[in-house]
Amino acid sequence: MATISADPGCVRLTDSKSQICPVGDEPAVVLTDFDINRIVERHRGSNNFRILRWSLDSLGETNGYLGSYYTLSVTVRIGEEKSKRELKFFAKTPPPSTSPQYDFLVRYDTFNKEMAVYSELVPRMGTGSGPKWLPDYYLGKNNTIMVMEDAKESGYITPDKFVPLDEEHCVWMVKMLSTFHSRSLIFDEKLRRASGQTIHDLYGHLLVEVAFIENDTMARKYLLSGIKGASAMVDLMEGLSDDQRTSVKDRIARWIVKLPRLLESSRKFRNLICHRDIWVNNIMFRRDSTGRPTGCYLIDYQFLRYSPPALDFIFSLYLNTDRAIRNRLYDTFVDIYWDTMTSELKSEGLDVEECLPRSEFVESCEEIRDLALTYCIANMQIMLLTKDAVEQYFVGSTEELQYVLYGDRRTELVLSQCRSMRAYQTRIIEILEEIKDRLPDNPPNC
Repeated sequence: MATISADPGCVRLTDSKSQICPVGDEPAVVLTDFDINRIVERHRGSNNFRILRWSLDSLGETNGYLGSYYTLSVTVRIGEEKSKRELKFFAKTPPPSTSPQYDFLVRYDTFNKEMAVYSELVPRMGTGSGPKWLPDYYLGKNNTIMVMEDAKESGYITPDKFVPLDEEHCVWMVKMLSTFHSRSLIFDEKLRRASGQTIHDLYGHLLVEVAFIENDTMARKYLLSGIKGASAMVDLMEGLSDDQRTSVKDRIARWIVKLPRLLESSRKFRNLICHRDIWVNNIMFRRDSTGRPTGCYLIDYQFLRYSPPALDFIFSLYLNTDRAIRNRLYDTFVDIYWDTMTSELKSEGLDVEECLPRSEFVESCEEIRDLALTYCIANMQIMLLTKDAVEQYFVGSTEELQYVLYGDRRTELVLSQCRSMRAYQTRIIEILEEIKDRLPDNPPNC
């Protein structure tokens, strides 16, 4: 006998006390009663409880491009208490094998990569003594499911991706990013001093490029499609002569095709573990009653890379703020980032100037700003898609997704998005304006 849960794609087997969901080609048991006991025990730090019932229910959201999201609800009785407690957790599975993005996850093992970050890498790095910068992790099964803290239950929300972050939200983002980088730097420095190894020696398998791979057919198609979309939006810029439009388009084309090499680990600056995907869908803020941020989580670690920390810092500003706040507060954000890193390293008995001199960080930031512009114009076309477009292409037809991601319909896509969402056009045109003003004619030799 079986009963259907709130998610029609999942079935609760009442006789076997487990739950199955369609993962991969066949339905797979994703959670059992034994798993639920482990999750609650890790959450509470105690086994003084009894599980009364539980369910795994789809969130029915399309915010995630590379996974299916669920709420795990668990009813427990603690010790001798008479009243029951309701616990909620966030769960993530690979998308169904019929979804357009499933092949990407299988090809690059990104689901298991993220799980290893939470289960292996973060415990070795540590999270520091300051505010938490990522949700708690409780359980993972390869190719099947991850269960962690439900950040929404803890008061965290994902901001509106069409609204640039203000100063207070940026301060929290920069502090948490610096803390994350600091833990990487501390771990790497201790490894070097103790054994001559680096983080890359131990965890290089988690730090390989998965999106922009040199000589990869699909990556090249994505970049060429991005050039078409960017060129269509250059035509929407006001006040440009035909020669100026041609110049901007040519610069964008020359830079975008070089992204795979530009994103390689640096041979000049010190590399650390970088998130490489710090945009609002991967940032959650907790706010007080007045709307002011009081906490920040960085989530989704599928694209982890071995790069200079300036890459994350600069990318986060260009992907999440407007030009006015970058121009006005850039030096302030550098100071906040650096002060946080200095404090974190000092708490571990390390001198930041010996590990990563400020002058090197500032220099690397300046060099990476042109790369950030290129990365933004190639990716914001997809990042800023409206919810309707995400549902149409990332949940709907694989064939349609191929055309708009890798084919000839990118121009049609971006122009339709401009018509349906004014903020889409505004955000991307602003990046194009800065490209016009500062991007060199040619990328550096790489």
